[in-house]
Amino acid sequence: MKLAAAVLGCGVVDLHGISGTRGVSVTWRELDTTPPGTGKTLKAVFGRSDATFRRIDLPARALVLACEACDLERVLTEQQRNDAAICVETDTGSLTTDVDFERSLQDEVVHAGIFPYSLTSTSLGEVALRYKLRGPTVSMSVLASTPGESLREAMRMLAAGDAPFVVAGTVDAVREPAGGHAATLRAVVAVLGPPQTGSGLGSIGWPDEADPDPFAPFVRMCR
Repeated sequence: MKLAAAVLGCGVVDLHGISGTRGVSVTWRELDTTPPGTGKTLKAVFGRSDATFRRIDLPARALVLACEACDLERVLTEQQRNDAAICVETDTGSLTTDVDFERSLQDEVVHAGIFPYSLTSTSLGEVALRYKLRGPTVSMSVLASTPGESLREAMRMLAAGDAPFVVAGTVDAVREPAGGHAATLRAVVAVLGPPQTGSGLGSIGWPDEADPDPFAPFVRMCR
């Protein structure tokens, strides 16, 4: 039996800008900054201060902005977020951080502060800490040619009762070409619940393995 999930909210951050079911839609040109923003971006778009935003890595920054765009703290209550899981897939992982750390080895002082972000789970941890997501945290490495596993895993967790809600998504954030990957930015998150949860946004079914972009429906919801 193929599983399904209700969509309670979603957000998108890409090279164009930030948008989400919160009702926000803004371009980087309008913000007069480069993606995925600076320490001032959260305040400028969402009126929210975060002194640590500027130090987190690019994937974490993109994911936090996407979560804000989906209005995560309104979509799920604090109690619901306390039990919610986060499941995010990536093709490029922490590539930019890896390159930065490797370059720092040539300096007199190694930039040890960025080393934790060489683990993609650290970026998810930044999101989980900010929104008090205390369910399972799952970081998945996928090939760009076979996306959608984070959505499938989210549906498995919902069906098995491992978490009542899941913040599922995808993120790839690369500042400059490296390791055969082009510079890119895309983060899509969707708050998913059991099919019976009900939502004005509708529901999604089990992603087709032949679908080149199973996250496209969320992008359309945001725009």
